[in-house]
Amino acid sequence: MSTLAEVEAVVPQFSLRELVELEQFVRQMRLLRMKSNGQSALDLPPLDLGQMLAPLGTREQWHDEMLEGRV
Repeated sequence: MSTLAEVEAVVPQFSLRELVELEQFVRQMRLLRMKSNGQSALDLPPLDLGQMLAPLGTREQWHDEMLEGRV
């Protein structure tokens, strides 16, 4: 079976268990291909967001702003 047409011709003869196994196999192959062909965010080049307008501040300053509702 080297073509989709050949596979489609054989699949109706499968038992329920064989259909389940085929479905699981196809799902695993699809996920594997998506992972291997997909682009990760780590593969993207760094972004240039422009000039920083103000320093970010310390953790304590962020916490104080959140408690005061200024964010």
